Amino acid sequence: MLLVICGLPATDFASVEAYPLSLEQREHLKTYIPRTFLKLDSQRQVHIVALGDSVTWMYTRDDNNGNWLLSYLGNFSTHLAREFFYPGGVRALNPEDGKPAKLKSHMGKEIFIENLAIPGRCALDALQRVSTDAFLNSPDLVVIDFGINDSVRGHSLDSYRRALQRSVDACKAAQADVIILAPSIIRAGSGPMRWGLTRPYATVAKEVANQNGVLFVDLGKSLAPLGGGIPAGVQPEAALLTMSDRLGRIFEFDPMPDPEETLHPNEEAHAVMGRALFKAVIDPAPDAEIYDLSAKAVVVDNETVKVTATLRNLGEKPRKGYLGALMMGQVLTPANPYQDFDLGPGKSKDFELEYKRPATPLAPGGHVAFDVADPNLRLSYFVVDEERSRLFDVVTRLAPVSIEWTEQRFKNLKDKVRFEWRFVNGSSDETSGRYRIGMGDKAVSGWVPFKLPALGAKKFEATFPFAPPKGAARYKSAVFVEVEVGGKTITFPRELEAIRDVALGERTALSNYMDYGSVNQLPASGSADLPDGKGGVVMRVDADQNFLYFAFDFADVGFGPVPNTPSLIADIAIDARPVVEVGSFGFVDKIRINCPPTDGPIAVDRPQFAAFGDGAGNNVVIPSGGITAELKTITTGERRLELRVPVAYLIRYDGKVGDPNSVLGVNASFSFSSIDDKGQPGFQPEGRYVHSAPISGPGQTLYMRDPRGLGRLRLVNGQPDTWSAHLY
Repeated sequence: MLLVICGLPATDFASVEAYPLSLEQREHLKTYIPRTFLKLDSQRQVHIVALGDSVTWMYTRDDNNGNWLLSYLGNFSTHLAREFFYPGGVRALNPEDGKPAKLKSHMGKEIFIENLAIPGRCALDALQRVSTDAFLNSPDLVVIDFGINDSVRGHSLDSYRRALQRSVDACKAAQADVIILAPSIIRAGSGPMRWGLTRPYATVAKEVANQNGVLFVDLGKSLAPLGGGIPAGVQPEAALLTMSDRLGRIFEFDPMPDPEETLHPNEEAHAVMGRALFKAVIDPAPDAEIYDLSAKAVVVDNETVKVTATLRNLGEKPRKGYLGALMMGQVLTPANPYQDFDLGPGKSKDFELEYKRPATPLAPGGHVAFDVADPNLRLSYFVVDEERSRLFDVVTRLAPVSIEWTEQRFKNLKDKVRFEWRFVNGSSDETSGRYRIGMGDKAVSGWVPFKLPALGAKKFEATFPFAPPKGAARYKSAVFVEVEVGGKTITFPRELEAIRDVALGERTALSNYMDYGSVNQLPASGSADLPDGKGGVVMRVDADQNFLYFAFDFADVGFGPVPNTPSLIADIAIDARPVVEVGSFGFVDKIRINCPPTDGPIAVDRPQFAAFGDGAGNNVVIPSGGITAELKTITTGERRLELRVPVAYLIRYDGKVGDPNSVLGVNASFSFSSIDDKGQPGFQPEGRYVHSAPISGPGQTLYMRDPRGLGRLRLVNGQPDTWSAHLY
C-alpha cells in the first residue's frame, strides 16, 4: 500500500525533503530566495513574514482558528526546518491570544514566522504593511497572498496588479526575498461549479511574479487534485459535479460541516498548500504536465463570447476524461460547461464553448465590462481523468478587438474631460472598423475609422464637454465606446464618477446611500437646503496651522438609542500624502467614531498604521487622545458631530492652509443604527450617508481604502470650480 502524506505519496515527500541538496536545487534557491538560502544553508536565524487575508491568517471553524503554525505558512516553514536541520522547529512571533508559539518544545535553532495577515483584507491593504511594520524585524523572506476578497468584492485586476507590484518593489527595497502566491480556490459566485472567481487574479499574480523575476506558487492549483479522478463513461455533468463535491470537502470542519463555508480551507488543505509551497521553493523541476490547453475567443454579440478551447494529450498513452469550464471572475459564465474527451497520444480536441455576460444599464446595449485596464480573457478549466483532477488557466486576447482604458483618474476638471484608451487587436490579421464614444445620454461622437495591425494595439482619445448639473455636489455618467468591425457591433461600457472639489468653510450635503449617483445639491446654509427638503447630513471642514476641524450637522435622521449598538458609526478618511500623490493609487484607512445617542465627548479609536496614506515609514503610531470628537445639540435643535485632527499627525503632508494648490483627499461615511422588521438592531443601507461611495463590486466603485475614490478638499476658502473623477 502506498502511504500518502499531505495529499502526496510518501515517495514524493522523500525525494524533495532529502539532504544534501542537488546542484540544481541549490541554484534554484540562490535564484529565488538568495538571502534566505544563505541563512538556511548556514543554519542562521531565518525570519519569514506573511502578508495576506483570512486564509493566510488561518481562519477555520474549529479549534485551529488563528493557529498560524497549522496554516500553510506554518507547514511550509516546518518543512524548511526539517530540510535544513533546525532542531527547534518553527516559532510564531506574537501569536494570537491563546495560540501556541511552538507546536513542540524542542530546543535548538528555530525558524521564525511573523504573520501580518488580517482577515477580510485585499491586495491593496498590503501597501499599509509594506510602508509601516512589515520590515521592522528585517525579514529574510516575505510571502504575499491576496485575491480572495478582491475577487468577491469585484476589485479590478488593474488595482490588484498595481498593489502586488508596489509590494514587490517595497520588498526589494528592503532587500527581502519575496514569493507571490495565487489565492486558494473558493466556491463562490455564479455558474454550475462556482470555482472560477479567484482564477483571473491568479493569472495576474503569475504575471507580476514573472515580470519581477520572483517565485510564483499557485495555491489554487495545488488543491485541485483533491477532486480526485473519475472513470471514463460517466455523463460529463455528473462526473464534474462529483469531482466538485469532493473538492468542496476542503471547506469541511468537524464535528459538523457548515454548508455556508465556501472560502476557508481546513487544516488538511492547509497542509497540502504548505507542502506545495515547500516543493516549489526547494525543487527546480515542476511535475511534468501530460495535458496542454489553449484557447481562442471571439465576440459574438454584446451578450455572448465564443471560445474554442483546445486540449492536447502530451503523454504516451490514451487519455479519457472530462473538461469543465469555470466562470471568469464575475464577468463571464459558461453556458455549456460540461464536456468529455477521448485522446490518443499526441492528439487534441477542440471544444466549442459559449460564455454569457450579465446585462448592465451603463450604456445602450451594454453589458458588464471587462476589466478597466486589462483587455485579456482569463479563462479557467478543470481537466479530470481517471487518475486525478487538474486546474488550467488560459490567458488569451479577445477577437476581433478589445479595449484598455489607459487614463482612469481625472483631476482639476472644469469644462471638459479627455478619455484615453487603446484598442487591442485579438486576431492574427489586420483589423479595421469604426468607433464612436459616448458620455451620458446625449453626448455621442461621430463615427471614426480605425485600423489595427495583426495582434497590435493603438492609442485613441476623445474630449467631451464636462457640464455637471448646476449646483451639483457629485454625479455619475455612463461612458461607452461602440465599435463596428467585421459586421459586428460591440459595446464597451464604463461609468464616470465625478465629485466636486470642496473648500474650507463650505457646507456640503452628503448623499443617502440608496440615492447615491443621483444629483446632489450643495446647500448654501441650513438643513432646509438639503436635497428635495429631505433630512440628512451636511459636512463642513475648516483648518488652521494646527488642526483640521470637521463639523457634521444631522437633520431629521434617526439618532435614537439602539440596544447593544452605537447610534451612529462615523468613518472619516483623509488622504494626506504629499500633494502630488493625493488621489493617486495607494492606501488610506479611516478614523472611526462610535457615537452614543447622548451629547458629550466621544472616544476616538486609534487610527491604524498608514491611516492618512501609505509611505509614512516604519511603525509610525498615531498617539491616542490627540484626535478628539464631541456630539452636541446646536441652537437650531439639530445634532452636530465635531472632529478635530492634529495637522502634526499628517506626517507626509506638504500642503499649506491658504495655498489654492494644496489639496487633501476626504471622505465621510455615516451609518445610523435602527431596529429592523424582525426587531433586530443593525445598520441598514437607507440609514447611510456618504460624501463619496468607494465600495467595489460589479457596476459600483472603488475599494474603500483606495484614495482614488475620495473627494478633494482645497485648503482655501471660497467655492472651487474644479472636480475630480474616476472611470470604473
